[in-house]
Amino acid sequence: MKFLVWLAVLVAAASTPALAQDAIEEIVVTGSRAIEWDPDDVPVIQVARRADNLIVVVRVVNDTRDAGSRRTELIQTLRAMARGAAGRADIDLSIEDDGALVPLTEDMVATLSLGVDSGRSDTSVATLIIKTPIRTDDTLDTATARIEAFVDDLNPVGRSIVDISGDWELSIINPAQYRPAILAAIAADARATSGIFGAGYAVQVEGMSNRVTWRQSGPLDLSLFIPYDMSVTPIP
Repeated sequence: MKFLVWLAVLVAAASTPALAQDAIEEIVVTGSRAIEWDPDDVPVIQVARRADNLIVVVRVVNDTRDAGSRRTELIQTLRAMARGAAGRADIDLSIEDDGALVPLTEDMVATLSLGVDSGRSDTSVATLIIKTPIRTDDTLDTATARIEAFVDDLNPVGRSIVDISGDWELSIINPAQYRPAILAAIAADARATSGIFGAGYAVQVEGMSNRVTWRQSGPLDLSLFIPYDMSVTPIP
């Protein structure tokens, strides 16, 4: 009985240190960088896990007529938000940079570039991400309630308004860390398949150099996988 895996590819993938995703600490799962897969295209072997954080976009808007006062009120509101989040273990503020989340601290607030509301030139806007860690016993309702309570307890400065905007989304920290578990699951399935077909057949697995991929499988849950192909062929 022969069990053939493309060993060279497997070893190379496991030892490569410079995959782009390795450098990304936290990735938005269902936002602009969402990876959508037709269920028929998703491989059989997947590793299920909860997402690391529930996230949502918030818009901080201010329409004070004087531009200087408008910026001051908005910056003061953002600083207060950063201080409030820093005092809680279950709330963090971030900004999104090309699908990755960058933590926002109070010291960073003054460096933010404020946007202009598309419908009103005298209205300034800052867009942030609020996130909360997903706990083992969380439901979507309990996780969203923490963020909603944080926003409701804020005291915006002047004419600033803080609104939750957009859909509830998920994030995952360093998806590449799950690569060994996914490879082990694929190898176990290949061995089982090899045993079922018997000594006259060989099992080949291709695609082990592909990156870890993900899709949302539930309100707070993800399926992680490596796109691969497995074939069973008669031994000549």
